[in-house]
Amino acid sequence: MEARISPPPEEAGAGYTGAAVAGAALGTVFFPLISLIAALLLQGGQSDPRKKAQLRTWAWISGGWLAFGVVVAVVLALVTL
Repeated sequence: MEARISPPPEEAGAGYTGAAVAGAALGTVFFPLISLIAALLLQGGQSDPRKKAQLRTWAWISGGWLAFGVVVAVVLALVTL
């Protein structure tokens, strides 16, 4: 049996670290429009497919959270009028 040496995380396409993901999650919750724009801008310049997929997911979640806020605001406006 041969021992395999795994490549460093940079070369393996490990994606973003936990701190970056936590920052993205907090940004998405509190600033969904800015998070959506940031995710789309960063995705355009990313060559790593794993990171690109994470940024695409971040953009979808930010857009969904933004749309949810709009729907809640419209429903509340309709109920209170």
